[in-house]
Amino acid sequence: MENLSLILFSICIQAAIGIMIFVALGKSFNKEGQFKTAIVTAAGLAIVGFLASLLHLGKPLAALNSLLHFSTSWLSREIWFTGAFTGITLLIALLVIARPSAKGAVNALAPLVAVVGLVDVYMMASIYGFASVPAWQHGSLTIEFYAAAISMGAVMFLALSGQEAVKVKKPASLAVGAVVIVQVAAMVLYYIQLGTSGNGAAGQSLALLNSMSGIMAMKWMLILFGAGLLFFPVGKGGTKVSAGQDAVQAAATTEGAVDTAVYLAAALVVVGQILGRYLFYAIMVVNTVGLS
Repeated sequence: MENLSLILFSICIQAAIGIMIFVALGKSFNKEGQFKTAIVTAAGLAIVGFLASLLHLGKPLAALNSLLHFSTSWLSREIWFTGAFTGITLLIALLVIARPSAKGAVNALAPLVAVVGLVDVYMMASIYGFASVPAWQHGSLTIEFYAAAISMGAVMFLALSGQEAVKVKKPASLAVGAVVIVQVAAMVLYYIQLGTSGNGAAGQSLALLNSMSGIMAMKWMLILFGAGLLFFPVGKGGTKVSAGQDAVQAAATTEGAVDTAVYLAAALVVVGQILGRYLFYAIMVVNTVGLS
């Protein structure tokens, strides 16, 4: 797949950013929470994404030259912020693993890396906004990137943190629901704009998108169903359970059902966003007007 490295880079980095955003949120609700699995996973995703970005450049050493143009190049800014996010996340992961007692440092670094990550998402989106691809020149795509980061990060954080994230489940679920609604609205406007554009390259992108309508439908089905699972009530209904062993078993069963719903939601949302990112790169048609 021609754009595999780009898909891997953007999905891994954005998922890692989303996880660290909710780690920072989680620590505001649970100061003693370590969220070790979530943090280590975010660090792993960030490293994979960063390495994938170097592979896409073809000549990784060319990235060193790009670093010198921070004031004029969105690519340079993206590399700097992606590197900073990856480095800080890796530092937090090392502290959580090797120095569990360094909670103060982790609590201080978590909101910092979340802010760096949010800025990095904007840098990533801005690169495509200024590309010579009409299908990418729409503000809705910035929303698409932020929605992907927040929705994937939230569901993965909940799935990886278990009982540590109990207090964060409601705000995280609401965040997923909100960003998915905004993502749907933004992409409806995007599809309308793409369809009414008189640009030839944009028309070709629309034709490509229409030819992959099945993938697009699957994307939205997975994302919407996954987000909806977070709000699905799990319980015993009106059944009364007496105190004692039966109550313990009932609580364990309910907890297991909740965990299963979160795991399934995470899988559906992540796969849906991956399909969306595949479509994003698949409809790339460069505007050749004025070029030779």
